[in-house]
Amino acid sequence: MLRLFKWILIVLVLTVGYCWLDQVLPRYDVVRIVGTDTKRLDSSGFFDSEAPNVQATNTRDVRFVNTVYPSGTLRVYRNEDTDWGFPWYYKFDSGNLMAAAQSFQSSTESPKWVVIKSYGWRVTYLTMFPNVLSIRAASAPDEYVIPWMRIFVFGGLAIALIWLYFRLRRFKRERLDPMLTRIENHVSAAADAVDDHAVAVSSRATGFMARIRRWLDSWKPKNQRRYK
Repeated sequence: MLRLFKWILIVLVLTVGYCWLDQVLPRYDVVRIVGTDTKRLDSSGFFDSEAPNVQATNTRDVRFVNTVYPSGTLRVYRNEDTDWGFPWYYKFDSGNLMAAAQSFQSSTESPKWVVIKSYGWRVTYLTMFPNVLSIRAASAPDEYVIPWMRIFVFGGLAIALIWLYFRLRRFKRERLDPMLTRIENHVSAAADAVDDHAVAVSSRATGFMARIRRWLDSWKPKNQRRYK
């Protein structure tokens, strides 16, 4: 049961870590820009939701870029500065990116494909949008951009976890297992000593009681004695 709990905890930690990194690391999409607009959003911490009441407190205007994948799937991005905060992309040119997005806007008859670099997830039910980091023209709708940052981060973490796993195994084999063996031997020796002492005490008590019974039996007639 403890082993199962350990593996469940490890899988949970790895899953949470992967999801967090997947959310903050940049990704690349080849899309066609179909429009841009600005919405009033309610700042609610990690998630941002649309604010129907313009008098709601802690609201702000957010720029959006509406796009379409070559397959026809829709994708909406937000366009906000990250400033000096986390994640550290130091984005300060959301206004220029909006102008670039408007210049790349095209129709189905004469599409202009662009590569959008962004981070974050698009979750419809939580009103989450990926944030645009850069926009450039694509060579073709099937252009593939190698995500070097993701390769370096996930590859480096995989190597570090493998190294840590073998280091922990070696530490357990060379240090922890011998120590546990010595502790187990000491505990077994102490338990054996306690058992031997208990047997000796029991034997002495049994001998003493036997002598008492013989002494009492000596007072009985010879034909009634148990100990001859």
